[in-house]
Amino acid sequence: MVIDKINGVASVGLALRDYEVFRGEVAMLPPDMAQALTRLRAQPEILRVAKLGEQIIGCYAMQEPALPSCDVVEVPAFALTMVMVSPSYQRNGVGRWLVGHAIGVAESKGGRRLEAPLPGPANFFAGLGFESMQTGYCFAMYPE
Repeated sequence: MVIDKINGVASVGLALRDYEVFRGEVAMLPPDMAQALTRLRAQPEILRVAKLGEQIIGCYAMQEPALPSCDVVEVPAFALTMVMVSPSYQRNGVGRWLVGHAIGVAESKGGRRLEAPLPGPANFFAGLGFESMQTGYCFAMYPE
């Protein structure tokens, strides 16, 4: 771990394995993340946190797809409703790692699409293979 200052803000340089992702609970989130989570229309069915030691440095929230009716053939789409990284840990790959983790969780649960109805940033999602759509971004998963 390396600490440097960028534009007067302390920034921490992390290696990929300096932090781990765990199941999370709203009560364990830092105040800024908990507040962002409470602004969501629906509370997440899946909440994961990135921890550096015991400190939570990021999180994501995801909804599982609604069950389609029997006569509708629909591709199951999970919804990534929030991705957040503490400011001093941004630009270290934590957000990318969290979104990659969300893709893996969605796929392991039978998802074939991960929709991110979020405002951006476009280059972040495009760099992860998401395509732009009217309501945000979409990542298509293809079965092997």
